[in-house]
Amino acid sequence: MNILYNFNLKKNSILKNYKLDKFRNNNLKYSFNNIEQDDNSISETFILSAGSDYFKNEVNCNLNGEYSSAFINGIFSLKENQQHEIRSTINHLVEKTKSYQLIKSVLGKNSKSAYQGRIFVNSIAQKTDGYQLSKAILLDETSEFNAKPELEIYADDVKCSHGSASGSLNENSIFYLMSRGLSYQQSKKLLINGFLLDVVEKITDPEIKNLVKNIIGLKA
Repeated sequence: MNILYNFNLKKNSILKNYKLDKFRNNNLKYSFNNIEQDDNSISETFILSAGSDYFKNEVNCNLNGEYSSAFINGIFSLKENQQHEIRSTINHLVEKTKSYQLIKSVLGKNSKSAYQGRIFVNSIAQKTDGYQLSKAILLDETSEFNAKPELEIYADDVKCSHGSASGSLNENSIFYLMSRGLSYQQSKKLLINGFLLDVVEKITDPEIKNLVKNIIGLKA
């Protein structure tokens, strides 16, 4: 299954694009977004990547106008033997543009997720603000998370940063919750909910936010 989106955002326009792949299936999916943005436009892309056997989401965003902003947030929630990837490229081509990316993964047995995020800053794109962060919880020793953050900066008056971290659930935190009366599974679920919740909170549409919370089983 191949999916292509082309978005052209004119001055002051707003795009909210929510891509939900939740229910388990044996699909092999590839999705590509190309986003062109003029002055003071905003694009918000949220990806829930969970259901298909294989799913690759690719987003290319060109910030062509001043004060344009791009937000990409995503969740990998993989059970067993799944392989999912998000690859993003945000090109800051003029002055005073902003981008923010937050990707979180919860990975089960023999599942793999990958996040490759690239921020490009043109030589004339002063006052750029670019940020990306990826984190993963590995629920099994066979789980695998790969991160490849990239910053390519040719301007000197910018604020850009990236970070990545992965690991298993904290056993001390689980023990603490169990000492307060929760079961082991309830404690794990609570910690995972807290880990994913801040990504869902980035969704600006209240109805979609509540829908995603219900789909994943999150509670605020």
